[in-house]
Amino acid sequence: MTKLKQILAIGTLVAFSQLSTAETRLPTAAVFDLGSLDTMAELGLESQVTGVPKQMIPEYLQQFNSASYSDIGGLKSPDLTALSTVNPDLIIITGRQAGQKDKLATISAVKQVDIFGENYWHDLSDNVNSIATLFHVQDRADKALADLKGYIKSTKKTLNKDTTVLIVTHNSGSLGLREDAISSQLLGLKTANIPTHVKSHTRGTRTFTPLTISDIAETNPTTLFIVDRSEAIGNTNEALDINKLKADLAAQGAGSIKVTYLSPKLWYLSGNGLQSVRMQVKEIAEGL
Repeated sequence: MTKLKQILAIGTLVAFSQLSTAETRLPTAAVFDLGSLDTMAELGLESQVTGVPKQMIPEYLQQFNSASYSDIGGLKSPDLTALSTVNPDLIIITGRQAGQKDKLATISAVKQVDIFGENYWHDLSDNVNSIATLFHVQDRADKALADLKGYIKSTKKTLNKDTTVLIVTHNSGSLGLREDAISSQLLGLKTANIPTHVKSHTRGTRTFTPLTISDIAETNPTTLFIVDRSEAIGNTNEALDINKLKADLAAQGAGSIKVTYLSPKLWYLSGNGLQSVRMQVKEIAEGL
């Protein structure tokens, strides 16, 4: 049994085996997981979406900002009243909403989507297929996954195998290591070696590896990719000053490092969907 299947409630699948049949209507869904949302869009299931967290919708999903879809709150603060009004058959969430899972389950069936990263393509495929099964569009999912796999393969062939990359998350002036399966697993790029004196810190279930400009200069990747959390969540006054970062690196003797600023909402709020993964692969390849 795959990890994704383990997190799907059996009761949810049983309920939708009756709802989603050729003789009855397809289920409706309120979607907090933006990756699942872009997967549903790619599979032609926009009409089955009833609600989305509009304040955090990335540019590439702006069609869901229309009046046709209800605003169901923030990614970490679901609007239970709005959800009750929408009354979807299914609420799709990720770990960001896990703390509210029991409350959400009193409104509708909940499907939690998590991708753990040990085998990224496997988990991504499982997620896409689980959505396709619920909405009876497996043929579309098979084609979409095959097309995406082909795109990744062709893109990978164009990359310089000697390139080393470092991906960091910026948050209010601080930088931290970001381990990313798009770069390492899907594109096979080498992550630059972090200096041995850099230490990781664990807070609850999460591990953080803070990095200074000096640490990055010492690591000396071919390309430094930035995911700006501050910009992604709307704290624009705390967003990264990219020119200052480049100047600081140059002052440390690391001016040759190419710095690429990735699309903030795509990388911090979204991902793990048919559309978002293709866009992320493209951004990494073009940013090298």
